[in-house]
Amino acid sequence: MAKKSINHKERKRQIRAVSLRLFARYGFNDVNFGMIAKECGVARTLLYTYFKDKRAIFNEAVSEATSSVEAQYLEIMRSRQSADAKLRQLCIAVFALLFDNRDFLCVIVDFLCEFRRKGRIPVDNILRHTMGLRRIIHSLVVEAKHRGEYDAAVDPNRATSLIYSQFEVVVLRIAVSGEASLSDSIDKMNSILLAFRSSEGVLRKFQ
Repeated sequence: MAKKSINHKERKRQIRAVSLRLFARYGFNDVNFGMIAKECGVARTLLYTYFKDKRAIFNEAVSEATSSVEAQYLEIMRSRQSADAKLRQLCIAVFALLFDNRDFLCVIVDFLCEFRRKGRIPVDNILRHTMGLRRIIHSLVVEAKHRGEYDAAVDPNRATSLIYSQFEVVVLRIAVSGEASLSDSIDKMNSILLAFRSSEGVLRKFQ
């Protein structure tokens, strides 16, 4: 009887998914390859044919997540919508990513807290993604101002910080308390973007 072929790409994906669940449940530092192998139902030595260590698993998961969302960003930016519509769509995409990856989000928060405690710099692709998202938000706010979609009094730097802070709030709520609502988050963001159309709304409501 012929041997059943192994889908190595799928097995690697499964190992990564199991690892992230364990990282979220027990914390990155308290999970080892033995735990991952047991949960996957394979020998620990087999894991080393796919990943050299658990940090490699984490890094690959981050790379895959950021690559996926960056592709969405590019698609939004290339559309013929208004700058305000692009920004709204971008915000929805970010919120959807956060809510669809709750376990992974908890792992990232735990991982970054550990980096902070040790006084180390965050993982490059996380830092790059964070800075890239801020640049995209800033560019869309500037474009919306130039097109007259937002009031001339809107400060792009303050607006970018305000928008980004809403993502940070959701991250903390998901990772710490688990109490967060996708619809409420989108509604709050829409009210912020709507206020950008009026200098009075921007200067008074969100100071």
